[in-house]
Amino acid sequence: MPDIRFDRYYRYDELTRLMHAFAEAFPNLVRVEAIGKSYEGRDIWLATVTNTATGPDTEKPALWVDGNIHASEVSPSTMGLYLIHTLTAQYGVDEAITRCLDTRAFYVCPRLNPDGAEWALADRPKIIRSSTRPYPYDEEPVEG
Repeated sequence: MPDIRFDRYYRYDELTRLMHAFAEAFPNLVRVEAIGKSYEGRDIWLATVTNTATGPDTEKPALWVDGNIHASEVSPSTMGLYLIHTLTAQYGVDEAITRCLDTRAFYVCPRLNPDGAEWALADRPKIIRSSTRPYPYDEEPVEG
């Protein structure tokens, strides 16, 4: 089990280490992958949590959980880590959680905005509402 605390906020490198530690500790329950890159080039991590022995995640009903959409709203990142921790720690112990992971998939993305969170959690915080990407954007608008 990864050494994790829920009385603090984790910076990007620590959050990355924790996500991968869950995947290493519970390879039959947790897969971690990058689902994209932030404006500043950080991976956006997604944990897929399910019992792979009972079938692939793509063939099970699923729940999507994300956090830290806005730059300084970092507490949902902790909630995402707490969910991963609870699901893995209680699998095989708690009947309901075991049944959930045997029959369902959880997609947990604790931090959709890693750039803004790094600014907010810096030694000298800079608080912004959304993205670190400058506005107006320098590319042509998407026409639909």
